[in-house]
Amino acid sequence: MHLLFIRHGETDWNNEGRVQGHTDTLLNATGVVQAHRLAARLAGEKLDAVYASPLARAFVTATIVAQKCRLAPIADERLKEKRLGVFEGLTLAEMEQQYPDFYRQWRESKAHHVLLPGEESPAEFHQRAQTFLADLRAQYPNGARVAIVSHGGTIGMLITALIGYDIYKRMPFWFDNASLSYVDVSGSRPRIKLLNDTCHLQMSK
Repeated sequence: MHLLFIRHGETDWNNEGRVQGHTDTLLNATGVVQAHRLAARLAGEKLDAVYASPLARAFVTATIVAQKCRLAPIADERLKEKRLGVFEGLTLAEMEQQYPDFYRQWRESKAHHVLLPGEESPAEFHQRAQTFLADLRAQYPNGARVAIVSHGGTIGMLITALIGYDIYKRMPFWFDNASLSYVDVSGSRPRIKLLNDTCHLQMSK
């Protein structure tokens, strides 16, 4: 199976540096343009399905992409961003001011041993990623091509689950808005063939 991981387009909270988590935010005008440029890039792809987080910023991105590929996106709760509790809606400066001890540990720790109030644990996050991937494998043949439109943290956890990276370590991945990553899981081991690619965003208007 071939998995195309897509992070949603830009939101105003992305611009403001606010933590989104489970908070349902909308694409801004730039995010809509990004989604259309990504869709144009993928127009020639023969996708078997497009799955998406039900949060609006991801689902609208998925809808724009799926329409170009003559598909309808399939919402899946397991593709939501990681729940980040009291940090959601805050900027880094606001986090530091309101929760200085948690902020310091969160910024300095190389591992996830201290949870923020209301934060989803790494084990919970990993479990929903694993069950989603297991369901995909059961449903689609080895040569299927499936797009997954989600969030930076969730895409990181899905790839972490695929390659067996330690879920309690800080993820070494970063995903820009409307980025494309590609992992081939059809062989004996996953192969990351593309990571955080945004060349389509440089297309002329």
